[in-house]
Amino acid sequence: MKKYNTILFVPHARAPFRKITISSRSLTFLAAGAGLVVLSALLFGWAYLSNAGRDRDYRRQLAENGRLRSTSVALAARLQGISRQLDEFDTRTRRLAIVAGLTEAVRGGLGGPLTKDSGDSPLFSEKTAVLGSRVAALESQFARRSAIASSTPTVAPVRGLLNSGFGSRKDPFTGEGAFHQGLDISTRRHEPVLATGAGVVVKSGWNGDYGKAVAIAHGTGYTTIYGHLDSILVKEGQQVRRGDRLGLVGSTGRTTGPHLHYEVRQGDRAVNPLEYILDTR
Repeated sequence: MKKYNTILFVPHARAPFRKITISSRSLTFLAAGAGLVVLSALLFGWAYLSNAGRDRDYRRQLAENGRLRSTSVALAARLQGISRQLDEFDTRTRRLAIVAGLTEAVRGGLGGPLTKDSGDSPLFSEKTAVLGSRVAALESQFARRSAIASSTPTVAPVRGLLNSGFGSRKDPFTGEGAFHQGLDISTRRHEPVLATGAGVVVKSGWNGDYGKAVAIAHGTGYTTIYGHLDSILVKEGQQVRRGDRLGLVGSTGRTTGPHLHYEVRQGDRAVNPLEYILDTR
């Protein structure tokens, strides 16, 4: 026997009641249908939201891939530029090494262009290591040559006129032949006397016929002597640079008037200072 359910509709006004009679089976089918509709709506909404999320992720990935491609292209172009610069630097350091006489530094070349995968490759490390070693060798060689150049007596020690040169001459006191081991430069009294190269003061004080004198050891086998000074401005053991004041011109010792006696010695042998003076002051 079928069961029926009655649904009454009660209006607010004085309208008659309305009722709907429906079987329990039909009501069950309607409820099930409504549930299916709700479930379908929920499933559709979930699918829509999931697809929308996946779509956003997909668009983000596309944008990220585009940025990565742009970055990769820019990196490749930059590495090509660095590769060209390294090749140019290699050529320049080779030329400098040849000029500096560093034959070992020019052996072995830098091969192969750089690519975007070269950053961690042995080729990149080898290029930078070779260039670094070559630059270090050049710096060391140029530093040694700079030290030698700064220590070599290559400037005039005082302003004045050459009164007596290096070599044979008549002794101004006896008139007999004698060998003059340096230069006599006539100038006014108290004219500053300057170091002609960097070195260490090994003599500062009275030195026989030289009178008040200063001697500098230049560390390159050369020694310079500055004699007949009126006053001395440096002490023994003092480091001096080219152009530093050593004293003032005077006429102390065996001399006929104010002038500077200047000698250059290579080891124990006196050499002509004019062969070393490169400026005219």
